[in-house]
Amino acid sequence: MQNLPIYLYDRTFDVTLDLDGTTIGVNRSMYQPELKLQRGLKNTIRIQFKNSDQKRISVSTQTFVFSMYDVLNNRMVLEKPLEILETTTATRGLALLNLTESDTVDLEPSHYNFSVRLINEDGTFSPTYSNTYYDVAGTAQVLNDVYPRLQPSQEIVSFNKVMNSVTDLYEHISGNVYANPEYNGNTALHTIALYMTGFRGTVKVQVTLANTPAHFGKYATVYENTFDQFTGIDYANFSGVYSYIRVMYIPATKPAESLNDDPDYYGKFDKALYRS
Repeated sequence: MQNLPIYLYDRTFDVTLDLDGTTIGVNRSMYQPELKLQRGLKNTIRIQFKNSDQKRISVSTQTFVFSMYDVLNNRMVLEKPLEILETTTATRGLALLNLTESDTVDLEPSHYNFSVRLINEDGTFSPTYSNTYYDVAGTAQVLNDVYPRLQPSQEIVSFNKVMNSVTDLYEHISGNVYANPEYNGNTALHTIALYMTGFRGTVKVQVTLANTPAHFGKYATVYENTFDQFTGIDYANFSGVYSYIRVMYIPATKPAESLNDDPDYYGKFDKALYRS
């Protein structure tokens, strides 16, 4: 039997702020840890304000804002106000930074600079320091350890035109598109976007459990819709663990004709974007 210890603890980052006029010396901080943020999760960090004597300093009447910067592109990617926690001597100089899932979900895993600024009564900003060497900017690392990276959609643009011997209608069928069953649970969600321009006809999305599906006979339809001169994007969602999917569209037949083979009448099925 394996025992797996799990640690859950508050993270505290020290910030130097000389609002205390009684400072009598400078005690240099030898090490300030890098701030680590998990992408796509709620990150809660306690900010402890101290003076250069490493004594906790009161900030109960102050307002602070946390800003994070992408140094390479010279742009700010995140800005959040701090919540002041100071209510007693035990919480003197303590503030809280709350980053929600949506605050970090669009950030690339990388290193960023951050700062904590004091907002003065006249609306100007004063710097605080990440250490006692008067470095204003601290370093934060956005990690992607537990949030899955979104994979690009598979584009379906090629279709084989075949005659269905039962209906005597042409069907345009895509190739077998791999559905990544090894990554999906029993309720795996599949999404497909169908792009059309003035399309008349029926569109089907089909699935199979076969590892080597043949052209006919081993597919089941999970989505079917009929369109009449539709221009735009139609979406379909379905769940399940499948080996492959494919897209089929069946053009509408022009009045007074027997074959559904007139693109000027039935329009165009442009493409499909599929993600599993």
